[in-house]
Amino acid sequence: MNVFRGGPKISARHPTEMYLFTAIDGSPISVGNDIDQLKVEHILQRDRDVWVVKPEHPFLAINAQLLRERAARLTRFPVFSSGHLFQNLKHGDIAARIIAGLAGGGVNAGLEPASRVIVAGRANANARTLFNFNEPLVLGTTPWCAEGTHLIYVDGNDLFQHEFADLVTVRTLSRPNSVHFDFTALADLRDRYNAEYLNHPKDVEPNLDALRHLLDKTFAQNALSLAAAEAFHALVSPGMGSIDYHAPVLTKYDRLTHDTAGQPKIEVSFALLHYETAITEFDAVKRHRASKNLDDALRHGVSCLVAVAACIEAIANRLVFLQTGAHPTYKDRRQPLDKLNDAAVALVAARGGTYVPLAAGDPTYDTLDSIRVIRNNFMHAKELETDIDVSTSASVTLTSVDESHCRSYLRQLRLAVDHVFSQLPHLVPPIVTRANVVWMGNLEVP
Repeated sequence: MNVFRGGPKISARHPTEMYLFTAIDGSPISVGNDIDQLKVEHILQRDRDVWVVKPEHPFLAINAQLLRERAARLTRFPVFSSGHLFQNLKHGDIAARIIAGLAGGGVNAGLEPASRVIVAGRANANARTLFNFNEPLVLGTTPWCAEGTHLIYVDGNDLFQHEFADLVTVRTLSRPNSVHFDFTALADLRDRYNAEYLNHPKDVEPNLDALRHLLDKTFAQNALSLAAAEAFHALVSPGMGSIDYHAPVLTKYDRLTHDTAGQPKIEVSFALLHYETAITEFDAVKRHRASKNLDDALRHGVSCLVAVAACIEAIANRLVFLQTGAHPTYKDRRQPLDKLNDAAVALVAARGGTYVPLAAGDPTYDTLDSIRVIRNNFMHAKELETDIDVSTSASVTLTSVDESHCRSYLRQLRLAVDHVFSQLPHLVPPIVTRANVVWMGNLEVP
């Protein structure tokens, strides 16, 4: 589903306080939430007499009394909403993960197709939300036009959402293109309003009679598009069901999924958890080094390196799962970098590409492979003697997890993930790979 809709820019020549379509007296319209908003939007698309032409920009106002009276009587109807139906998660979780996805991902566990968060069919009655990316009735949208890429159908307290059209570009402007209804005439009328009235020159008298005629033609098209939407829902909705459950409590490291029976499950993004742990441990290393507290510097340095190693393995295992559909077991004896490269080769090849692997001799590969060796020494510890670093007079173990080494481990980890996932653009990186992204407060992210 195409979640975002394009629209014209609002002319800066008009007062900034007039950014919404309002009632006839200039007061704001109460749109409401969920079904209440959908009722308002349907009436605004169905009933021509709710819209009143006025001489002041944006030259349209809403008869609030008619709107309220008619919306109150609605029970079953289609609507091309400005919002999108999401489900299965709490509103705040949805918002955080959408924002993270827009920024490139990696600051939380994100959303997977298996989460079924975007409603396709009947919505989860116990965990659904109508999510608006723009405020309803904002200037630059045309809420009287019954057009869009998706339609929502309200049937009492049940909500359905259907893919109805694709978004195409005509004369540099976005519009829906559907096999179920020809939106050409309606989109042309919409674009004409935007060109001739929304962005109308302030010192030119508008042709209000032409605007009334434009609205008449628009609502004639609306009747046809809403009828097509009604017919489409009647065709596809019989037998559509939903598994209704309350939205689970998630940490930022949790990802919703479902089993084969459709029951909700939670996956933990251990890659992200270990990565952020490594960053906080690195910060502790720096602080203790600065105060010459080598005891705690060693302790946190070991934890930093172990977390980096765990992150690498978690990412490799995730890619194997995405490649094969099965999680690797203890029988898979490959080293993490081998698993990562092998899975990436297959995933890129499946899309017709050629993957450039991380290779020995490259600083990124060599650094991450050295982490594996050091980590194994820590996790399968033997109190064997070690050399003394001649430059510091301390053990080489302490040197291997000092500030400069931990900074290098974290930087090479980030570069490695960027190297792999830049070749898998259809996948969201499990950790932040971009520089200058602030999500860990004031902590340094190498």
